[in-house]
Amino acid sequence: MADSRKSVVISGASTGIGAACALDLAKHGFRVFAGVRDPDDGRRLEQLGNGAIQALPLDVTTAADIAAAAAAVEKAVGPQGLWGLVNNAGIAVIGPLELVPIEDLRQQLEVNLIGHVAMIQAMLPWLRVARGRIVNIGSFNGFMSPPYFAPTPLRNMPWRRSRTACEWNCGPGASAFRS
Repeated sequence: MADSRKSVVISGASTGIGAACALDLAKHGFRVFAGVRDPDDGRRLEQLGNGAIQALPLDVTTAADIAAAAAAVEKAVGPQGLWGLVNNAGIAVIGPLELVPIEDLRQQLEVNLIGHVAMIQAMLPWLRVARGRIVNIGSFNGFMSPPYFAPTPLRNMPWRRSRTACEWNCGPGASAFRS
């Protein structure tokens, strides 16, 4: 018998907001694919999720991880499609902008922006099937820059601009972007 629960993928589900979202969605009857980098965090979530959470090894900066996650989701959801994608993976680079190494800024953009877009591209075929939703979680620091947080808005600035392009180009069912 096929699993009739709505399915959601969450990146950055090891701890914090991502783990809380995974556990809450599982509690409310969803099947959750929790993207984690640490296998121990994945096992912990699976135990707490009472069979509703499947951990996926996932580093959003690694194409092989994203492809493997997409293949696992495709196999599991089949013709039902994917009800939601929560892009929660993120890092914060903190410090005076003049002293932050460029490689650290690049890594922040790779995780917080490019990684989110890569996940959308990988999951979009199954999101379209279910007319699913995409939720991109960011930081309120994108709206302001307190001392030593100058690098954080750099992540949100391009996302706000690219979100409109994604909404226009992804078609129906992809208009539920939030940042």
